Amino acid sequence: MKHQDVIIIGGGLIGACCADVLTGKGLETTLIERRFPASGSSRACDGLILLWDKNPGPEMALGQASVGLWENLVPQLDGDVEFRQSGTVLVAEDEGSLERSRQIVADIAAQGITATLLERRELQEIEPALAVDLAGGAIFPQDYQIDPRRATFSILRKAQRQGLQLLNGEEVIELRRHPGRSGGWEAATQKHVYAADYIVCAAGVWTTKLLHMLAIELPIRPRKGQILVIKAPRDLIRHPLLEGGYGDAVHAGTDDLQVALVAEMTPAGTMLVGSSRQFAGFDTDVSRDVLQALARRATRFIPELARAQWIRSYAGLRPWSPDHLPLIGPVAGFEGLYVATGHEGAGICLAPVTGELIGEWIAEEISPSLADAISPGRFRDYHPEP
Repeated sequence: MKHQDVIIIGGGLIGACCADVLTGKGLETTLIERRFPASGSSRACDGLILLWDKNPGPEMALGQASVGLWENLVPQLDGDVEFRQSGTVLVAEDEGSLERSRQIVADIAAQGITATLLERRELQEIEPALAVDLAGGAIFPQDYQIDPRRATFSILRKAQRQGLQLLNGEEVIELRRHPGRSGGWEAATQKHVYAADYIVCAAGVWTTKLLHMLAIELPIRPRKGQILVIKAPRDLIRHPLLEGGYGDAVHAGTDDLQVALVAEMTPAGTMLVGSSRQFAGFDTDVSRDVLQALARRATRFIPELARAQWIRSYAGLRPWSPDHLPLIGPVAGFEGLYVATGHEGAGICLAPVTGELIGEWIAEEISPSLADAISPGRFRDYHPEP
Protein backbone atom coordinates (compact mmCIF):
# COMPACT_ATOMS: atom_id res chain seq x y z
CA MET A 1 0.00 0.00 0.00
CA LYS A 2 1.25 3.47 -0.85
CA HIS A 3 1.98 6.10 1.77
CA GLN A 4 -1.34 7.55 3.01
CA ASP A 5 -2.18 10.90 4.56
CA VAL A 6 -3.85 9.36 7.62
CA ILE A 7 -4.14 5.98 9.32
CA ILE A 8 -7.02 5.58 11.78
CA ILE A 9 -6.85 2.70 14.24
CA GLY A 10 -10.26 1.57 15.46
CA GLY A 11 -13.45 0.78 13.57
CA GLY A 12 -16.06 1.87 16.07
CA LEU A 13 -18.34 4.88 15.76
CA ILE A 14 -15.58 7.33 16.78
CA GLY A 15 -13.17 5.97 14.16
CA ALA A 16 -15.92 5.94 11.53
CA CYS A 17 -16.76 9.61 12.12
CA CYS A 18 -13.07 10.55 11.95
CA ALA A 19 -12.78 8.65 8.66
CA ASP A 20 -15.86 10.36 7.23
CA VAL A 21 -14.59 13.85 8.01
CA LEU A 22 -11.01 13.24 6.85
CA THR A 23 -11.98 11.58 3.56
CA GLY A 24 -14.59 14.27 3.02
CA LYS A 25 -11.81 16.84 3.24
CA GLY A 26 -9.84 15.01 0.57
CA LEU A 27 -7.26 13.18 2.68
CA GLU A 28 -6.15 9.69 1.64
CA THR A 29 -7.16 7.67 4.67
CA THR A 30 -6.87 4.05 5.79
CA LEU A 31 -8.81 2.65 8.74
CA ILE A 32 -7.43 -0.47 10.44
CA GLU A 33 -9.81 -2.53 12.60
CA ARG A 34 -8.55 -5.58 14.46
CA ARG A 35 -11.88 -7.43 14.17
CA PHE A 36 -14.81 -5.89 12.30
CA PRO A 37 -16.60 -2.52 12.45
CA ALA A 38 -18.57 -1.85 15.63
CA SER A 39 -17.16 -5.00 17.24
CA GLY A 40 -16.31 -3.22 20.50
CA SER A 41 -18.27 -0.74 22.59
CA SER A 42 -20.26 0.53 19.59
CA ARG A 43 -22.23 -2.71 19.58
CA ALA A 44 -22.40 -3.17 23.36
CA CYS A 45 -24.24 -0.02 24.36
CA ASP A 46 -27.58 1.73 24.24
CA GLY A 47 -28.37 4.24 21.52
CA LEU A 48 -29.23 7.36 23.50
CA ILE A 49 -28.00 10.80 22.48
CA LEU A 50 -28.45 12.90 25.62
CA LEU A 51 -27.76 16.51 26.49
CA TRP A 52 -29.24 16.78 29.98
CA ASP A 53 -26.47 14.62 31.50
CA LYS A 54 -23.71 16.93 30.22
CA ASN A 55 -21.99 19.33 32.61
CA PRO A 56 -22.14 23.06 31.71
CA GLY A 57 -19.04 24.25 29.91
CA PRO A 58 -16.93 22.26 27.46
CA GLU A 59 -18.91 19.03 27.86
CA MET A 60 -22.23 20.73 27.08
CA ALA A 61 -20.67 22.69 24.21
CA LEU A 62 -19.38 19.45 22.68
CA GLY A 63 -22.77 17.81 23.12
CA GLN A 64 -24.77 20.62 21.54
CA ALA A 65 -22.38 20.85 18.60
CA SER A 66 -22.48 17.10 18.07
CA VAL A 67 -26.29 16.86 18.11
CA GLY A 68 -26.38 19.45 15.33
CA LEU A 69 -23.83 17.44 13.37
CA TRP A 70 -25.92 14.26 13.83
CA GLU A 71 -28.94 16.09 12.42
CA ASN A 72 -26.93 17.07 9.33
CA LEU A 73 -25.15 13.73 8.92
CA VAL A 74 -28.04 11.26 9.10
CA PRO A 75 -29.79 12.44 5.88
CA GLN A 76 -26.52 11.76 4.02
CA LEU A 77 -26.40 8.11 5.11
CA ASP A 78 -27.70 5.10 3.22
CA GLY A 79 -30.06 2.77 5.04
CA ASP A 80 -32.08 3.31 8.20
CA VAL A 81 -29.91 4.00 11.24
CA GLU A 82 -33.03 4.33 13.44
CA PHE A 83 -32.30 7.96 14.25
CA ARG A 84 -35.32 9.57 15.86
CA GLN A 85 -36.09 12.40 18.24
CA SER A 86 -37.72 10.31 20.94
CA GLY A 87 -37.06 12.55 23.90
CA THR A 88 -36.15 11.07 27.28
CA VAL A 89 -37.88 10.99 30.64
CA LEU A 90 -35.98 11.30 33.90
CA VAL A 91 -37.78 9.41 36.65
CA ALA A 92 -37.59 10.58 40.28
CA GLU A 93 -38.02 7.82 42.84
CA ASP A 94 -38.51 10.10 45.85
CA GLU A 95 -38.72 13.76 46.85
CA GLY A 96 -34.95 14.11 47.03
CA SER A 97 -34.57 12.81 43.50
CA LEU A 98 -37.38 15.12 42.35
CA GLU A 99 -35.52 18.08 43.80
CA ARG A 100 -32.40 17.05 41.84
CA SER A 101 -34.57 16.78 38.72
CA ARG A 102 -35.82 20.31 39.34
CA GLN A 103 -32.23 21.56 39.44
CA ILE A 104 -31.32 19.66 36.26
CA VAL A 105 -34.29 21.22 34.47
CA ALA A 106 -33.22 24.70 35.58
CA ASP A 107 -29.60 24.12 34.53
CA ILE A 108 -30.57 22.66 31.15
CA ALA A 109 -33.08 25.42 30.42
CA ALA A 110 -30.32 27.96 31.08
CA GLN A 111 -28.41 26.32 28.19
CA GLY A 112 -31.35 26.92 25.84
CA ILE A 113 -32.50 23.27 25.91
CA THR A 114 -36.17 22.43 26.34
CA ALA A 115 -36.90 20.69 29.65
CA THR A 116 -40.05 20.36 31.73
CA LEU A 117 -40.48 19.22 35.33
CA LEU A 118 -43.15 16.54 35.80
CA GLU A 119 -45.21 16.16 38.95
CA ARG A 120 -46.43 12.70 39.97
CA ARG A 121 -49.71 12.93 38.03
CA GLU A 122 -48.03 14.27 34.89
CA LEU A 123 -45.46 11.48 34.96
CA GLN A 124 -48.20 8.86 35.19
CA GLU A 125 -50.06 10.43 32.28
CA ILE A 126 -47.15 10.20 29.87
CA GLU A 127 -45.78 6.86 31.19
CA PRO A 128 -48.68 4.82 32.65
CA ALA A 129 -46.55 1.68 33.14
CA LEU A 130 -44.39 3.33 35.79
CA ALA A 131 -44.83 2.52 39.47
CA VAL A 132 -47.55 4.67 41.01
CA ASP A 133 -45.49 5.74 44.05
CA LEU A 134 -42.83 7.66 42.11
CA ALA A 135 -42.43 11.33 43.04
CA GLY A 136 -42.32 12.72 39.50
CA GLY A 137 -39.57 13.48 37.02
CA ALA A 138 -38.66 15.54 33.98
CA ILE A 139 -38.95 15.29 30.23
CA PHE A 140 -36.32 16.36 27.69
CA PRO A 141 -38.02 16.29 24.26
CA GLN A 142 -34.90 17.16 22.24
CA ASP A 143 -32.96 13.96 23.02
CA TYR A 144 -32.43 11.36 20.29
CA GLN A 145 -32.06 7.62 19.79
CA ILE A 146 -29.95 5.85 17.16
CA ASP A 147 -28.68 2.34 16.43
CA PRO A 148 -24.91 2.73 16.91
CA ARG A 149 -24.06 -0.43 14.94
CA ARG A 150 -26.10 0.55 11.90
CA ALA A 151 -24.73 4.08 12.13
CA THR A 152 -21.12 2.86 12.24
CA PHE A 153 -21.53 0.71 9.13
CA SER A 154 -23.42 3.41 7.25
CA ILE A 155 -20.86 6.11 8.06
CA LEU A 156 -18.04 3.82 6.99
CA ARG A 157 -19.79 3.14 3.68
CA LYS A 158 -20.08 6.90 3.16
CA ALA A 159 -16.38 7.29 3.89
CA GLN A 160 -15.54 4.45 1.48
CA ARG A 161 -17.45 6.24 -1.27
CA GLN A 162 -15.17 9.19 -0.49
CA GLY A 163 -12.07 7.03 -0.84
CA LEU A 164 -11.54 5.36 2.54
CA GLN A 165 -9.49 2.14 2.54
CA LEU A 166 -11.07 -0.10 5.19
CA LEU A 167 -9.01 -2.99 6.56
CA ASN A 168 -10.75 -5.52 8.81
CA GLY A 169 -9.18 -8.38 10.74
CA GLU A 170 -5.79 -6.72 11.18
CA GLU A 171 -4.44 -5.84 14.60
CA VAL A 172 -1.77 -3.19 14.96
CA ILE A 173 1.14 -4.79 16.79
CA GLU A 174 3.67 -1.97 16.47
CA LEU A 175 3.63 1.80 16.03
CA ARG A 176 6.85 3.50 15.02
CA ARG A 177 8.27 6.52 13.28
CA HIS A 178 8.69 6.13 9.53
CA PRO A 179 12.39 5.41 9.06
CA GLY A 180 12.68 6.92 5.58
CA ARG A 181 10.98 10.25 6.19
CA SER A 182 11.60 13.25 8.40
CA GLY A 183 7.96 12.96 9.52
CA GLY A 184 5.32 10.29 9.35
CA TRP A 185 4.45 6.99 10.97
CA GLU A 186 4.26 3.29 10.35
CA ALA A 187 1.62 0.93 11.73
CA ALA A 188 2.59 -2.72 11.54
CA THR A 189 -0.04 -5.45 11.67
CA GLN A 190 0.39 -9.21 11.57
CA LYS A 191 -0.07 -8.94 7.79
CA HIS A 192 1.48 -5.71 6.51
CA VAL A 193 3.18 -2.44 7.37
CA TYR A 194 1.24 0.73 6.57
CA ALA A 195 2.67 4.24 6.41
CA ALA A 196 1.08 7.66 6.77
CA ASP A 197 1.81 11.22 7.78
CA TYR A 198 -0.70 11.05 10.64
CA ILE A 199 -1.93 8.37 13.02
CA VAL A 200 -5.30 8.68 14.81
CA CYS A 201 -5.76 6.23 17.69
CA ALA A 202 -9.53 5.83 18.05
CA ALA A 203 -9.62 2.37 19.57
CA GLY A 204 -11.60 3.14 22.72
CA VAL A 205 -10.14 1.51 25.82
CA TRP A 206 -7.53 -0.24 23.67
CA THR A 207 -6.01 3.13 22.73
CA THR A 208 -3.91 2.93 25.90
CA LYS A 209 -2.39 -0.37 24.74
CA LEU A 210 -1.47 1.19 21.40
CA LEU A 211 0.21 4.12 23.10
CA HIS A 212 2.13 1.86 25.45
CA MET A 213 4.09 0.84 22.35
CA LEU A 214 5.49 4.38 22.42
CA ALA A 215 5.88 4.54 26.23
CA ILE A 216 2.96 6.99 26.40
CA GLU A 217 0.66 6.82 29.41
CA LEU A 218 -2.89 8.16 29.36
CA PRO A 219 -5.24 8.01 32.38
CA ILE A 220 -7.93 6.05 30.50
CA ARG A 221 -9.54 3.13 32.33
CA PRO A 222 -12.01 0.57 30.94
CA ARG A 223 -15.36 0.95 32.68
CA LYS A 224 -17.50 -2.10 32.18
CA GLY A 225 -21.20 -1.84 31.46
CA GLN A 226 -23.84 -4.52 30.95
CA ILE A 227 -27.17 -4.45 29.15
CA LEU A 228 -30.11 -6.80 29.47
CA VAL A 229 -32.36 -7.34 26.43
CA ILE A 230 -35.98 -8.09 27.33
CA LYS A 231 -39.04 -9.09 25.35
CA ALA A 232 -41.66 -6.48 26.21
CA PRO A 233 -44.86 -5.04 24.70
CA ARG A 234 -44.00 -2.36 22.14
CA ASP A 235 -46.07 0.27 23.90
CA LEU A 236 -45.01 -0.55 27.45
CA ILE A 237 -42.96 2.65 27.67
CA ARG A 238 -43.36 5.64 25.37
CA HIS A 239 -39.97 7.30 25.90
CA PRO A 240 -36.54 6.12 26.94
CA LEU A 241 -36.48 6.21 30.74
CA LEU A 242 -33.59 7.03 33.07
CA GLU A 243 -33.73 7.31 36.82
CA GLY A 244 -32.69 10.41 38.69
CA GLY A 245 -29.51 8.79 39.99
CA TYR A 246 -28.21 8.07 36.47
CA GLY A 247 -26.22 11.28 36.26
CA ASP A 248 -24.60 10.57 39.62
CA ALA A 249 -23.59 7.09 38.42
CA VAL A 250 -22.10 8.52 35.22
CA HIS A 251 -19.98 11.07 37.03
CA ALA A 252 -18.94 8.84 39.92
CA GLY A 253 -15.30 7.76 39.82
CA THR A 254 -15.50 5.14 42.55
CA ASP A 255 -14.50 1.52 42.06
CA ASP A 256 -17.75 0.04 43.41
CA LEU A 257 -20.56 -1.13 41.13
CA GLN A 258 -22.95 1.61 40.02
CA VAL A 259 -26.44 0.62 38.84
CA ALA A 260 -29.10 3.05 37.61
CA LEU A 261 -32.17 2.45 35.47
CA VAL A 262 -31.96 3.03 31.74
CA ALA A 263 -34.75 1.53 29.63
CA GLU A 264 -35.44 2.07 25.94
CA MET A 265 -37.56 0.35 23.33
CA THR A 266 -36.05 -0.57 19.98
CA PRO A 267 -37.85 -0.62 16.61
CA ALA A 268 -37.50 -4.42 16.72
CA GLY A 269 -39.80 -4.51 19.75
CA THR A 270 -37.26 -5.39 22.40
CA MET A 271 -36.36 -3.37 25.45
CA LEU A 272 -32.77 -2.58 26.40
CA VAL A 273 -32.28 -2.34 30.16
CA GLY A 274 -29.22 -0.89 31.84
CA SER A 275 -27.12 0.58 33.14
CA SER A 276 -24.19 -0.66 35.16
CA ARG A 277 -20.74 0.80 35.68
CA GLN A 278 -17.75 -0.85 37.27
CA PHE A 279 -13.99 -0.92 36.88
CA ALA A 280 -13.14 -4.53 36.04
CA GLY A 281 -10.11 -4.24 33.81
CA PHE A 282 -10.62 -5.55 30.30
CA ASP A 283 -13.07 -8.25 31.36
CA THR A 284 -16.18 -8.40 29.13
CA ASP A 285 -17.80 -11.47 30.66
CA VAL A 286 -21.42 -11.01 31.64
CA SER A 287 -22.08 -11.20 35.38
CA ARG A 288 -25.39 -12.74 36.42
CA ASP A 289 -25.28 -10.80 39.70
CA VAL A 290 -25.10 -7.52 37.78
CA LEU A 291 -27.92 -8.59 35.46
CA GLN A 292 -30.07 -9.39 38.47
CA ALA A 293 -29.28 -5.96 39.92
CA LEU A 294 -30.35 -4.36 36.63
CA ALA A 295 -33.55 -6.41 36.61
CA ARG A 296 -34.39 -5.44 40.20
CA ARG A 297 -33.87 -1.77 39.44
CA ALA A 298 -35.98 -1.99 36.29
CA THR A 299 -38.89 -3.73 38.01
CA ARG A 300 -38.80 -1.14 40.80
CA PHE A 301 -39.73 1.50 38.24
CA ILE A 302 -41.64 -0.65 35.69
CA PRO A 303 -43.42 -3.37 37.71
CA GLU A 304 -44.74 -5.23 34.65
CA LEU A 305 -41.16 -6.23 33.77
CA ALA A 306 -41.27 -8.74 36.62
CA ARG A 307 -43.15 -11.02 34.19
CA ALA A 308 -40.97 -10.21 31.15
CA GLN A 309 -38.73 -12.70 29.39
CA TRP A 310 -34.97 -12.20 29.26
CA ILE A 311 -33.65 -12.68 25.73
CA ARG A 312 -29.92 -12.02 25.93
CA SER A 313 -27.31 -9.83 27.57
CA TYR A 314 -23.94 -8.35 26.72
CA ALA A 315 -21.15 -6.27 28.19
CA GLY A 316 -18.88 -3.54 26.84
CA LEU A 317 -16.05 -1.30 28.01
CA ARG A 318 -16.37 2.45 28.16
CA PRO A 319 -13.14 4.51 28.02
CA TRP A 320 -13.27 6.54 31.24
CA SER A 321 -11.25 9.69 31.90
CA PRO A 322 -10.73 11.30 35.33
CA ASP A 323 -12.43 14.62 34.54
CA HIS A 324 -15.28 13.14 32.47
CA LEU A 325 -14.09 14.85 29.30
CA PRO A 326 -12.76 12.98 26.25
CA LEU A 327 -9.13 13.08 25.18
CA ILE A 328 -9.10 14.38 21.61
CA GLY A 329 -6.16 15.91 19.79
CA PRO A 330 -2.41 15.75 19.24
CA VAL A 331 -0.03 14.01 21.63
CA ALA A 332 2.58 16.52 22.72
CA GLY A 333 6.10 15.60 21.64
CA PHE A 334 4.90 13.09 19.02
CA GLU A 335 4.24 15.12 15.88
CA GLY A 336 1.52 13.60 13.71
CA LEU A 337 0.11 11.37 16.47
CA TYR A 338 -3.50 12.01 17.58
CA VAL A 339 -5.92 10.33 19.96
CA ALA A 340 -9.71 10.26 20.12
CA THR A 341 -10.83 8.39 23.23
CA GLY A 342 -12.07 8.85 26.80
CA HIS A 343 -15.73 9.52 25.95
CA GLU A 344 -17.03 7.05 28.59
CA GLY A 345 -20.79 6.73 27.98
CA ALA A 346 -21.03 9.77 25.71
CA GLY A 347 -19.27 8.28 22.68
CA ILE A 348 -22.48 7.87 20.69
CA CYS A 349 -23.48 11.47 21.28
CA LEU A 350 -20.01 12.96 20.74
CA ALA A 351 -18.80 10.89 17.77
CA PRO A 352 -19.58 13.45 15.03
CA VAL A 353 -17.99 16.38 16.87
CA THR A 354 -14.94 14.22 17.58
CA GLY A 355 -14.54 13.62 13.85
CA GLU A 356 -14.89 17.34 13.16
CA LEU A 357 -12.25 18.24 15.73
CA ILE A 358 -9.77 15.72 14.34
CA GLY A 359 -10.50 17.08 10.87
CA GLU A 360 -9.77 20.64 11.98
CA TRP A 361 -6.42 19.66 13.46
CA ILE A 362 -5.21 17.46 10.60
CA ALA A 363 -6.87 18.73 7.43
CA GLU A 364 -7.16 22.41 8.26
CA GLU A 365 -4.19 22.68 10.62
CA ILE A 366 -6.09 24.82 13.10
CA SER A 367 -6.53 24.39 16.84
CA PRO A 368 -10.24 24.14 17.79
CA SER A 369 -11.71 26.48 20.38
CA LEU A 370 -12.08 23.69 22.96
CA ALA A 371 -8.58 22.31 22.37
CA ASP A 372 -7.27 23.00 25.88
CA ALA A 373 -10.25 21.37 27.61
CA ILE A 374 -9.96 18.09 25.68
CA SER A 375 -6.20 17.97 25.06
CA PRO A 376 -4.46 14.74 26.11
CA GLY A 377 -1.74 16.98 27.52
CA ARG A 378 -4.01 18.37 30.25
CA PHE A 379 -2.86 15.47 32.41
CA ARG A 380 0.67 16.62 33.15
CA ASP A 381 2.20 13.21 33.78
CA TYR A 382 0.37 11.33 31.06
CA HIS A 383 3.60 10.26 29.31
CA PRO A 384 7.34 10.40 29.90
CA GLU A 385 9.47 12.86 28.03
CA PRO A 386 9.92 11.65 24.40
